[in-house]
Amino acid sequence: MRHNGTKSDSSTGEKRVVHPARFSAARDTRKRKIRGLWIRNGRFYAQMRVDMGNGTTKAVRVSLKSTTLDAAKSEMEAKRTEKQTGELHLPGHRPKFSELVEQYKASASFLSKKEGTQQNETQALNRWIEHIGGIRCDWIKKDSISTFHDMRKEEGVTSRTINLDTTAFNNCMKYAVARGWITTPPHLKKLKEDKPSRRPLLTRDQIDSILANAGASKNKTQFALYVRFLVASGTREQEALKVRKADVDMVRGVVRIGADGDTKNRQGRDIQFNASLRAVLQELMDSLPSDTQWLFPSPQRGEKDIHAKTFRESLRLVRKEAKLPWVGFHDFRHYFASQGVMAGLDYMTIAKWLV
Repeated sequence: MRHNGTKSDSSTGEKRVVHPARFSAARDTRKRKIRGLWIRNGRFYAQMRVDMGNGTTKAVRVSLKSTTLDAAKSEMEAKRTEKQTGELHLPGHRPKFSELVEQYKASASFLSKKEGTQQNETQALNRWIEHIGGIRCDWIKKDSISTFHDMRKEEGVTSRTINLDTTAFNNCMKYAVARGWITTPPHLKKLKEDKPSRRPLLTRDQIDSILANAGASKNKTQFALYVRFLVASGTREQEALKVRKADVDMVRGVVRIGADGDTKNRQGRDIQFNASLRAVLQELMDSLPSDTQWLFPSPQRGEKDIHAKTFRESLRLVRKEAKLPWVGFHDFRHYFASQGVMAGLDYMTIAKWLV
């Protein structure tokens, strides 16, 4: 509640009540009221009605920058257009889910996540936008989530993937709670996930078969070196792509993984050379062009020095030729760990290399 102030009269010393400036209707040159335009303390305001989401509306006044009547009238019309298109957020306004997603993706909580996590959440949220993008965030009901789940099931999507999609939705709605747009977001329990079937460990012969069929990839030489590096280092798929030449110390026999902290636990780690790792790194260092800093530069980098984004398409083609459709890049990591155990290395050392 706004209180009146007091002011002393300089001639009598008495205090008198000072009322705050009130809104008055703006008028044209013929003294007619201009609908929706108000003035207070010499400043123009546009009045608009806002849907409060509970069946009622409320009048709010938006401060305008204009200082002349004609400019204020034009600015007011522009504000009304912005309100109709959803570009103007007024007090009491609740954004549509599609608008909420864009604001969430610009938030610190989203931007602090790793690049891969951001990409996965974005893909999931785009699917939600197709389903409920035009609904105000405070009007999204539990039934909408259930319908989304049913739709994804009909598409043959696994329960795990549906749960990941729902996690992205929940993260977005938590942001809406933090902004004060909703109080209790709709919530569904996670779907029961089937336990993944136990994958067989790769054998040396199977790895050799993949390398022998590397010609199925147009980047066969680089792909083969990449696979050999994964097998000899136990590095994750994306971590390996981000290793720089400067991260390799051939004298000390150490390669630094995640020198910039872009790893699963946000920490870098050193992997000591074994005979296979030294051999593949030596081949890489000898074969790399001088104009790149990466162990695996992008074949399409042009004038930009960027690392390769992925070799998944190459793996798909190669494993088809090798008749090993179940093999993924993570299987090479498992192979590295199993070889370390069989070689008699202590578990702490292996864990340190794989963390």
